[in-house]
Amino acid sequence: MSCGGHFPAMRYRSSRTLVFHNDGAEFVACNFLTKAVFECSPDLLDFLRAIAEWSDRAAIRDQAPGHSEDELDETLVALVEMSALVVEGSELQMREDAFCQHWKWGLPAALMHFCVQDPDYMSLDEAEDLQRAALASDGDIELYSLNSGQGDVVSLSGRPFGNSLLELMARRRTQRKGLAKAVSLPALSEALFAGLGITGAAQNSVVTLPLSMTPSGGARNPYEAYVFVKAVDGLSPGIYHYSAFEHSLAKISDATPPLADLVGGQEWADTMPCMIVLVAHMDRSMWKYSDANAYRVVLIEAGHIGQNIMLSATAHGMTACPTAALSHSRIGELVGLRNPAHAPIYALTLGFPDVT
Repeated sequence: MSCGGHFPAMRYRSSRTLVFHNDGAEFVACNFLTKAVFECSPDLLDFLRAIAEWSDRAAIRDQAPGHSEDELDETLVALVEMSALVVEGSELQMREDAFCQHWKWGLPAALMHFCVQDPDYMSLDEAEDLQRAALASDGDIELYSLNSGQGDVVSLSGRPFGNSLLELMARRRTQRKGLAKAVSLPALSEALFAGLGITGAAQNSVVTLPLSMTPSGGARNPYEAYVFVKAVDGLSPGIYHYSAFEHSLAKISDATPPLADLVGGQEWADTMPCMIVLVAHMDRSMWKYSDANAYRVVLIEAGHIGQNIMLSATAHGMTACPTAALSHSRIGELVGLRNPAHAPIYALTLGFPDVT
C-alpha cells in the first residue's frame, strides 16, 4: 500500500546524517547511521535539499512535478528504504536526534565510527583464501624493519630478561582454545582491576579526576567494562557491569548468549568461560575535548586497558584473547546502550588454554 494512501498525515524530511562524494562519474550518498550507500543524481540532490524540513505529502508533491501519484508513492518508499528520507516518529529519526544531541566530534569522525559498526565478517577459510590471493599477487610483506645497513648501529645488551615483569610479558600468548574449566572470581577481579581499577584521585583547577591503572587522555577514563559470564566460580551465569570506582560487579541480565555471536561468529570464543567487553563512553572525552583527534585517543586507551588485563590473566596461568571483531548492535542491546556516543570497542575472553 502506498505511503500517501496508508499514512495520510505522514511527514518526511531528508536525513541529517547523509554525506556525499564524487566518485568520478556520479555523486554517491552514504547515510553513516545505517551504512546505506546509493547513487545521487543532481535532481535527487535538489529534491533532498528542498525537503530539509518536515514536509507532508502534499508539500512534497509540489517538489515533484510531472510524476503520477503512484510514482511519487514508489519514490517515497524507495527513499525511506535507502535512508535518504526520514519518516517523522520513526526509529531512524530517534537515532538521528540522539546523534545530533550527543555526538560532538563532527562528521568525518562520525563517518569512520558508525560505518565500521556491525561489519560482515569473513570466515576463517575466507580470510585465509584472501591471504593466499594477496601472497600470489603481491608477494609477502615485511613485518619488521632492520637497522642493518643504516649507518651507525648500536647493538644493545642481551635480551633484558631476569626481570619478573618482562618475563611475565614474554609469557603472554593468545591461545584461542579454552579448557572446560571455570575462572576463579579472584582472578577475574584482578584482571578487571589491572585494566580499569581506580587507585586515587587528582584535582585540577576545574574538577576532581580519577587516577586509574592505565594512562587516559585528560584523565577522562572513557571505558566501562561488562563481563559475560558462563563459568566463573562464585558468579551465576549472566551479564555483569564492573564499577571501577567501587571495584564491584552488578548483575544486569541473566542472558547467556553464545560468546561467538558477540565477536563476529568466531567459534573459538565459545570455548571460553567468560568475556570482558570494553565499552567507550566517548561523551566523557567530548566533554573536555572538542577536537575530533580525541576519538583516536579513546581507541588507543582500549589497548592500554587490554594489555593490563592480558598480563593479569597470564599471571594466573590463563589466556586473555583480544578481538575487535564485535557484533556492536547485539552487544549494545544486551547491555542497554542508548547513547550513540557509547560503543563497544574491544573484547577479551578469559580462560585456561587448551594446548593439546
